[in-house]
Amino acid sequence: MRFRKRSDNHFQTEIEAHIRLEMDRLISDGMTHAEAHAAARRAFGNVAMVQETHYESQRWIWWNPLGRDLRYGLRLLRKSPVFTLSAAVTIALGVGANTAVFRLADAVLLQSLPVQSPQNLVFIESAGATVSSSAAPYPCLAGLTDRTGSFAGLAVFATDELRIEIDGRPEPIFGQVASGNYFELLGVKPVLGRLMDGNDEKLNPPIAAISDSYWQRRFHRDPHVLGKSIKVGDRIYTVAGITPPEFLGLEPGRSVDVTVPIDTSGSLQTYKGPWWFSVIARLQPRVSASNAQVAASLAFQSCMSHSGARADAATARSQRLELHSAMHGIGTLRRKFSGPLFALMAIVVVVLLLATVNVANLLLARGIGRRGEFAIRLATGASRGRLMRQLLAETLLLFALGAIPGIVLSGWAVDLVTALFAQGRRPITLETSSNWHVLAFSIAVTLTAAVVCSLFPVWRVFRTDTQQSINEAQGRTSESRGTAAVMRVLVGFQVALSLVLLGGAITFARTLANLRHVDLGFRHESALTMSVELPPSVKSGESIGLWNRVLAAARETPGVNSAALCVFTPLSGRDSGATPVRTRDYRPANLEDSTVRVNHISDGYFETLGIQLLRGRLLSGQDKQDTMKVAVINESSARYFFGERDPIGQTIEFPRKGAVDAVYRIVGVVGNSKHNDLREPSPRFVFIPIQQPLDAYRRLTLVVAPAAAGKQAELLKGIRSRLASLDPELLISEVITIRRQLESTLLTERLLAELSAAFGILALILASVGLYGVLSYRIGQQRQSIGIQMALGASPSSVAFSVLRQSASVIAAGIVCGLPFAFLAERMADSLLWGVKSSDLTTYLIGAVVLCLVGFVSALLPARRASAIEPAEALRHS
Repeated sequence: MRFRKRSDNHFQTEIEAHIRLEMDRLISDGMTHAEAHAAARRAFGNVAMVQETHYESQRWIWWNPLGRDLRYGLRLLRKSPVFTLSAAVTIALGVGANTAVFRLADAVLLQSLPVQSPQNLVFIESAGATVSSSAAPYPCLAGLTDRTGSFAGLAVFATDELRIEIDGRPEPIFGQVASGNYFELLGVKPVLGRLMDGNDEKLNPPIAAISDSYWQRRFHRDPHVLGKSIKVGDRIYTVAGITPPEFLGLEPGRSVDVTVPIDTSGSLQTYKGPWWFSVIARLQPRVSASNAQVAASLAFQSCMSHSGARADAATARSQRLELHSAMHGIGTLRRKFSGPLFALMAIVVVVLLLATVNVANLLLARGIGRRGEFAIRLATGASRGRLMRQLLAETLLLFALGAIPGIVLSGWAVDLVTALFAQGRRPITLETSSNWHVLAFSIAVTLTAAVVCSLFPVWRVFRTDTQQSINEAQGRTSESRGTAAVMRVLVGFQVALSLVLLGGAITFARTLANLRHVDLGFRHESALTMSVELPPSVKSGESIGLWNRVLAAARETPGVNSAALCVFTPLSGRDSGATPVRTRDYRPANLEDSTVRVNHISDGYFETLGIQLLRGRLLSGQDKQDTMKVAVINESSARYFFGERDPIGQTIEFPRKGAVDAVYRIVGVVGNSKHNDLREPSPRFVFIPIQQPLDAYRRLTLVVAPAAAGKQAELLKGIRSRLASLDPELLISEVITIRRQLESTLLTERLLAELSAAFGILALILASVGLYGVLSYRIGQQRQSIGIQMALGASPSSVAFSVLRQSASVIAAGIVCGLPFAFLAERMADSLLWGVKSSDLTTYLIGAVVLCLVGFVSALLPARRASAIEPAEALRHS
């Protein structure tokens, strides 16, 4: 302000100096002082105009009228609290719903890794013609940095559920091993201590890095955690640093608790088996991913040809390398939820349209009440553009009042949804905090909706006839037919959009109901599962004996009806992968056609889960190490490998590299059961006794069927006590019921069904409010004509029926117009449906009936008001 005042003073001094110079010239020509002053002022011109021009050029002059418009708009909104509250709530619902869903989409689909220059990161994967059990030697991969010049660095990592011990107490975590340059490559800096570097791969001394969330959860942010010992397997690591809170790992949705270095100088240099780790690299500046992929593949193939690797490895799995962007991390979460999130974004856009139309109707009705004000201002010289700017400022203010609480409430809604994600055996952790993406989206949505809503009152201003508007304001003319038609069209549009949302909500709800009634092939009402891991001190040859004692202890626990052990249970999200097998008289077309999934189980497994025996017998406790190896297959395997032949007594062989093939005799066939996806048929399964294993397992799942429902908590306490008395170092984790596993499997369907139902109810509310507002407005405008009709003999019931007929016509028109869009929306979401066809008329019929009922209820009160009008009073007030 000081600078501007000084600038104005300087400008005033220049004006006065210019006038004085002209005066001096005129005085020297013989004029008197007064005559010279007057002549100099006339010659200079309008001093006030020049000063005003200079003032405007030095300031944002548009701010003053904008501030006046906002202050005037705020006074008007304060004078109409009912209108302001209803409009603000509508805006808050529309903007809040969009912001909440966008925050979810941003967390899952859009957020980049919180690392340095994530756009330069790529994942490196091997690819080939077929799948092989052989892969390239690690040096052929690690040497790409030096041989190609395309990469600034390369790191390997592998995540898994780990058993660790702190202060002698075992606990399960989600951790990873990584090469020493892992954090340096990503550009991740510690918040405390230091992170690994290349020297730490020598494991001298072994160090570990823990996440900020694990530091908070386990150590309550104790700074003395540095130097703490963590035992992983048979090795002890020392906590050396803590990763920043925003860095959760490279797989969105899974938070890595502990990272330890991997020894890349040992067995990896000669390892030629399948890669069990992931590879991430950073591109050199100005090197494209496509060029780097070509160079990497050439260098990789050259190394393979000189490495002595098996010939089939170069043509099967490791024929070439492929580079994929790592900017957003591993895409497991994106692949699973991209479809549902896009569907939800489409739904909330429709909700925003509904809210916008509703507010536009309110503004249009409010503008009719202000037609006298606009007419007088136009008559006194105000331009239509000036009125337009005022209306736009008022609308922006109104949307700001609604959008701000909507954005705040969206955080609460997101917390509810993220709690849904955090359920199940493997909770999904989402980083949904607000960022510039969310803020920019919310502002853009609010401004766009405000501008669209402003079009309707602005349209009213531009078509205003001054004299006619003054007459209307004085009550000498009837309502504007054009305005009434526009309001009816807007309500019909709301009904059409509501039908689209209702159709989606009903369809997703039916999909969820259909999947919940799918025949799972097993009993899931109350069975309890938990992961049990053996202590590191138990040797491989001792594991079977300890597993037998674990099973016996569980069965002896009071309240246990039956119990069994297995590698994984149905719908647990775990999988053994495809295992090649051979059977007599079956010739597979390729390797994939000869694979099955294998589950190692104890006796009682099928009885505990209620899986039906179709043929032969089940596995029993007599199937031990020293008896004939037996197996049970499911119905899918029986049909696939044996067709119409009886599989009982047939053999199934598992090829073993460097060892004798494992041969099992089939003794039974059980019914199919769902595995990971309720939409897909059951895969081929072979069930092998735990006492006759293909591989030794240190972690199994204990399945317990309680004798009485609802006693899971007491049952778990008893089992923990029994197993602790058996061996205190047995680690129990991932306790969950089969029912909750099923609900976790249906996460996407629940997300769509519950949110679309909420938005469908919101659409009904908005549509009913819009219909009620239009009918109430028309009754207010037609009060005189209704009074005349009733004075001439019209009955109250006929007046009420007339109002209901108007409501029915608007709803019918909206339903007819909305049917094609509802059908199109369901066709686009067809991949998300199950057991429901887009051409199913039941969905549209239910939606139409619900809309008719809501419309009838919304019209009842205006109809009663119309039928209660007193003719004399209406005529007297008119």
